[in-house]
Amino acid sequence: MRVRIKAFGDLAPLIGEELTVDLEEGSKLSDLIQEISRIMNGFKERLEAISKRQGIIDPGLVILLNGCNINLLDGLNTRLKDGDVVVFLPPAAGGRV
Repeated sequence: MRVRIKAFGDLAPLIGEELTVDLEEGSKLSDLIQEISRIMNGFKERLEAISKRQGIIDPGLVILLNGCNINLLDGLNTRLKDGDVVVFLPPAAGGRV
């Protein structure tokens, strides 16, 4: 199955405009993150905001699956299907006063 990935903020330079990843049927979001980390050097380090505790996502990082926050689904255990779109939105900061 194929899953499309989009990323913004600090993650955008690693992903580019969009990335397509092939996964086995029945894969979870955690499997997708492992696969992206394998093919994109430095991606895993940038996702340190993801907690190792029971698949709970740090509130500063938003991950959307087809427009829905994964914290409202099954977190990192959320199952993916062909054609899904996953968006990574790291916290934004900066600007001038």
